[in-house]
Amino acid sequence: MKDMKKIGILTIMLALLTLGCEDYLDKAPYDIITDDIVITTADDAETVLLGAYSALQSADAYGNQIVGTTGTLSDELVHTGSFPTVAEFDNNAVLSNNVTLQNLWAAFYAGIYRTNVIIERIETIKDIDSNTKNRILGESKFLRALMHFDLVKLFGGIPYALTPDLTTLRTIDRTAVDVVYTNIITELNESVTLLAGVDQGNNKRANQWVAKAMLARVLLYSGNKSQAGVVANDVIENSPYSLEANYADVFKGNSDEVLFEVFFSVQDQNSMAFWFRVDGRYEYGPSPQIQAAFEPGDERAVMVAPVGDGRFQVAKYTDRATGTDQTVVLRLAEMYLIRAEANIGSAQADDDVNTIRNRAGLTNISGVTLDDILQERFVELCFEGHRWTDLTRTGKADEVMSVINPLTWQSTDVLMPIPQREIQQNPTLVGKQNPGY
Repeated sequence: MKDMKKIGILTIMLALLTLGCEDYLDKAPYDIITDDIVITTADDAETVLLGAYSALQSADAYGNQIVGTTGTLSDELVHTGSFPTVAEFDNNAVLSNNVTLQNLWAAFYAGIYRTNVIIERIETIKDIDSNTKNRILGESKFLRALMHFDLVKLFGGIPYALTPDLTTLRTIDRTAVDVVYTNIITELNESVTLLAGVDQGNNKRANQWVAKAMLARVLLYSGNKSQAGVVANDVIENSPYSLEANYADVFKGNSDEVLFEVFFSVQDQNSMAFWFRVDGRYEYGPSPQIQAAFEPGDERAVMVAPVGDGRFQVAKYTDRATGTDQTVVLRLAEMYLIRAEANIGSAQADDDVNTIRNRAGLTNISGVTLDDILQERFVELCFEGHRWTDLTRTGKADEVMSVINPLTWQSTDVLMPIPQREIQQNPTLVGKQNPGY
């Protein structure tokens, strides 16, 4: 994956990564987006849209950090490499000048910027049919919502960027968390409507069910468990997706269970396996806590593999040679666990958890609690970027991480610091750093 030029959000990253030439992604995105770009045709809008998808491919997004770096914040991964910036995450002692953190922030705002270009300028296209316009808008709103969500769950209140105007973006203020979630939910509902009936022919681009699944997740995080359960139920009962009979088949690409995964190919590689494997860099390793979390007979335990000398590696990402592991963003198993969390105390919650457990070769449990569901999420969704924010959103981070890092953990560590570079470049953010930094 090519490095992206980093010049700060809100001094936006403008260089693009390319997606490749597969039939379903057959247009090359613009290499550069500037403040005065002109979108005059549907093809122009499509190439900018692919640029927005390509932001997810970055090693600073779903090509590494959303899984690896955030995993080291939690009890899921440990730092087994040598990067001092990653060691800060592992110790829950992240500094505001951490370059790895800055790059994550910049990668997502780069993608947000591209969606803003499309959403604003598609209105100027004269010869575009309504179906194409709705699809491009629906995908853009989904991506903008996803990327704002990935930021708010790590940083709390963030600048909610709805314009491609660089002058405005350089002075945009933080938006309160509840308002950010309200905006994201609005955008996802709009995306669902705009993408109704769209069949992309692959799980690398958004459709209405992808937007609904994301909506279920966001509703859960925002505290609206009841409505999250309703939306998750809709996805389970009415979408064309189905659980794989075998857990390992979920990660072989184009799974019937995966609603949305980030596209990687030989031409557009990631380094996931390189970062996780001992025959690569081995920057991240499975923690003792995740190793101990699997019950005897749990088929998911194969995702933690012994490699000799008392070491273990993550086995969910295997293609070190060509970097074509697809990073899963949304899959049906998560919808079962969201529906269970929304219905704790009911037979439905027991049934949903046991559906996931049975697939993994485990027996039923009854009287499911939140702790049971978090345990199931820990092992079912391991190494997919969920654990840290499962701890923070449920108020469990203090309890868990104070034991793992007793010398460095502070309760304020549940939020990452706003990168110092952003504060230096945006005067509106001065004095508005998160507590503890």
